[in-house]
Amino acid sequence: MNASRPFTRSANQFFRPALDFLNNTSNRPNHSKKRQPPSHRYKSSASSLDDTDHEDADIYSKMDSATTSRASHSGKNSLSELQPPVPLIDVGSGSATGGSRATSPYPRSRSAVQSEDEDDDFEPASSIRPLVSSDVGSGGRGMWRQGGLGGFFFSSWLGWQIWVGLLVFWVSGCSFATLLMNRFIFQTGVYKFPYPIAGTYLQLLITHLLLLGFSSLTRGLQNPLRKLGFGAAVAPAYPNAQGGFRGASAKRPSVLQFGRWLANGTGGIAGGGLFEFDTKTAKQVLPLAIVFVAKLLLSNVSFYSAPLAIYHLSRIAVVPTNLLISSFVFQENHSTTTLSAALIPTLNLLFANIRTNERVSPDTVVYGVLSTLPVALYPLLLLRTYRTLVNSLTPAGDIPSAWDHTPDTTNTASTRAYFRLLHYLSLLSLMILTPILLISGDLPSMIRKLPFLDVTFFWFMIFMGSLASFAVFVSTPLLVKSTSPLTATFLMVPRAAFQLVVLSGFKMPAHSWVGVTLCWVSSAWFLIARREEARVWGVGRIGSG
Repeated sequence: MNASRPFTRSANQFFRPALDFLNNTSNRPNHSKKRQPPSHRYKSSASSLDDTDHEDADIYSKMDSATTSRASHSGKNSLSELQPPVPLIDVGSGSATGGSRATSPYPRSRSAVQSEDEDDDFEPASSIRPLVSSDVGSGGRGMWRQGGLGGFFFSSWLGWQIWVGLLVFWVSGCSFATLLMNRFIFQTGVYKFPYPIAGTYLQLLITHLLLLGFSSLTRGLQNPLRKLGFGAAVAPAYPNAQGGFRGASAKRPSVLQFGRWLANGTGGIAGGGLFEFDTKTAKQVLPLAIVFVAKLLLSNVSFYSAPLAIYHLSRIAVVPTNLLISSFVFQENHSTTTLSAALIPTLNLLFANIRTNERVSPDTVVYGVLSTLPVALYPLLLLRTYRTLVNSLTPAGDIPSAWDHTPDTTNTASTRAYFRLLHYLSLLSLMILTPILLISGDLPSMIRKLPFLDVTFFWFMIFMGSLASFAVFVSTPLLVKSTSPLTATFLMVPRAAFQLVVLSGFKMPAHSWVGVTLCWVSSAWFLIARREEARVWGVGRIGSG
């Protein structure tokens, strides 16, 4: 005869409050100093307290899950509360007597045997939240541990705005310094130099020498530049192709190898020697060099023989020409806001430069008008040539990047393409301008007529003008790549208004003051419009589009 079971369903209903209390207290971690032997543990759910059906166990597990959701995992309850003599939860295995229980998702860094005064609140944050870095709250997330100053400029929206602003002010200031020095050299002073073609050639020659010094300086300062996050500014030290003059032979070539080392060695501007010359690369840069030489010659000749207001007035169509070429030839789309923000300051500048009492020769106006096309085309062709060089240096399948912050940034395609662009543009410009200088007859004429060619101050002015030209020459590709060819071209509009005010000694007609003021205000509108477009398209989208 079957014996009656000691716990029936009605009995379960009677002892349910006690079981709830035991289940609540079982969720606390075991604080006993000595682990209970295995014989004292309860077995699995197959031998439950009353050997009843699993239906009761399911009810208790649901009630237990509801209560454990309100209980704290850290076990902050007082140890003075009543605990059962036999633990219902095995801390080592994480299983309850009433059924299997999932282990805790929080890893424990301490052993199962612990003292009573230990508490989970003193566990490190990294052991509780493994996805959180161990240096959280220690001040280790500063600028110098995230790419340096360069990482801040190129990886954040605020840093990118500061970087573009610095480039705009730098290029505008250097352009104004170039115009100011050319005014001193060509038009004013005792040492007036009436040879614009020869002056342009001298500035280009000194600019090329300054490029050599600049490249060597970046190689010497490569460690500080990399720490600051500007490792991409370090000029390549070796040619792109494998082999060549490396090691000791590259540093100390013999007399027989000296000519070959100059043409195909190491160092120089782009890493291929002082006179590095690659036919394929030269063909890619040649159209840009022709436009660059035309831009310099026509602008300097027009500036030499025309007043400043007429000089600006003859080149007033540069921005509209840039918009037309970029839209119809390079297939770029400009928004209505951009078009209006670029054309309205140009019209205001036209209004400010109108003069009725200026005597102007026709050839001056012709040179200024002819310089409009190369000035407008130069930034567009500059960006396209740079991208062509990057693509030619990038292996098939790789995506070229603007700046690569890898540890070995001196060999990236973008850095090498930038210095190759500077080297071949300067070298080809000198090669194109040399026969023009010889044909013009400026060289023998200035040797015969100028008595101050041995004066130090004259060469000091030539050097300062060349230094300003070098700064513009190096910075313009960075500005075009960081913003857009239209932005680089548009900068001449507010800069021309500023030059008109300063070089006229703040003495202008009333309509000129109105035109200059409206030009600056509408130029601020252009700045805001381009900034909003950059915010919508993403950081650097304008420069890469």
